[in-house]
Amino acid sequence: MNKLPLLIMNLLAMFIFGACQSPQRPSQQNTNESKQKIQEIPSNITFFGGGRSKKMNMVSGKTDTIFISVHQADSVLIKLITPKDTANVRISQLFLPDGSADGPFGRELTYRFKDIGQYHITVNENRMMGNHYSGPYEVQIVPIVQ
Repeated sequence: MNKLPLLIMNLLAMFIFGACQSPQRPSQQNTNESKQKIQEIPSNITFFGGGRSKKMNMVSGKTDTIFISVHQADSVLIKLITPKDTANVRISQLFLPDGSADGPFGRELTYRFKDIGQYHITVNENRMMGNHYSGPYEVQIVPIVQ
């Protein structure tokens, strides 16, 4: 009769030990490798001033405007990356060179840029969610290989 509680305790200890050994975050090396691969794929779309990755800092209640240069028609994925997946941040609108706008979007926007020129996106909190967010985030332009 005393063997059953001992067996249960041993199984529980093995389960906890195994759970502690499994990684919960991707290693920094894998993250750096993926960023390097993104930079190696050519794209005709960059942030104003160059580059396809931009580190930003959200202030609750404020809207950030990020300018994008389109040198030739192309398709990309624009995504927001935050330290926590629960951060309330989104791409609220995309403004085209002709002055028209599209949106709102979420954390990712797949878009076919047809016209050459200056576009811009606005990033802010989703006011329908109600959770306030202040903190870092990163915007990436990822070319879509066709």
